[in-house]
Amino acid sequence: MLALSAGCIADGTDDSPDDNDESDDPSEDDPGSDDGGEDLPEEVAGYETQNYQFSTDTETETSSVDLVRDADDATEWLETRTLSDTDPLTGFVDDTDFETSVLVSLESEAPNPCYELVLESIDVQPIEDDETDEGNETDDGSETDGDDEPSSSSTGGDGETDSDGTDGSADKELVLEAGVRDTADENEACTPVITTVGRLVRVTFESEPLTALSATVVDHEGNTSGALMRSDSASASESTSVESDDGTAEDGS
Repeated sequence: MLALSAGCIADGTDDSPDDNDESDDPSEDDPGSDDGGEDLPEEVAGYETQNYQFSTDTETETSSVDLVRDADDATEWLETRTLSDTDPLTGFVDDTDFETSVLVSLESEAPNPCYELVLESIDVQPIEDDETDEGNETDDGSETDGDDEPSSSSTGGDGETDSDGTDGSADKELVLEAGVRDTADENEACTPVITTVGRLVRVTFESEPLTALSATVVDHEGNTSGALMRSDSASASESTSVESDDGTAEDGS
């Protein structure tokens, strides 16, 4: 279970998987941790998380992020997770009101089941100009001014305005940061097996859910993967980059 607090989230879990853990179930001791409710962004009413992991046969080069915005997407997401016991995640999803909430899954690879993906921070920030300008390039190779014609990716959905005529969630994004942490005790031996470690995050908003997402995940080797989601079809607008410890970066999309 995580202890959630202002701006950052400390890992409050004392339990680590033992040597006989098949690493394919959500933690029974982590039924979905409640946030502390301190200094949350004004757009966020609260959030909860559910830890899970499962073994995998193939290695992946980057971490993954999924934005789940309705019950159908949630059902599809659950069906693609090879868990022997899906009850904790199913219950977590069933308790989600998609009228006011979204689910974000954060996943990465670990060399053994004694790792956990920890949510470190949650925020709401304005979409930066360099993000909204991305892709505004004319046929002759010149770029348009983002102030003249914002790209469609900056709308975070339909780009609709509120009833008072002001822009609502279109110019803001949900920002999550997470990292993979070794939870093994000093003398604990963990069986080497490629394991996907994940955390499902439910964010509940004061009004309509934000449809733009920026998420970063630091894997167990210190490499950073980032995902930007801007359109109604969240997965279609996802782009991922990986930055290694030496500062070099490569496109992982």
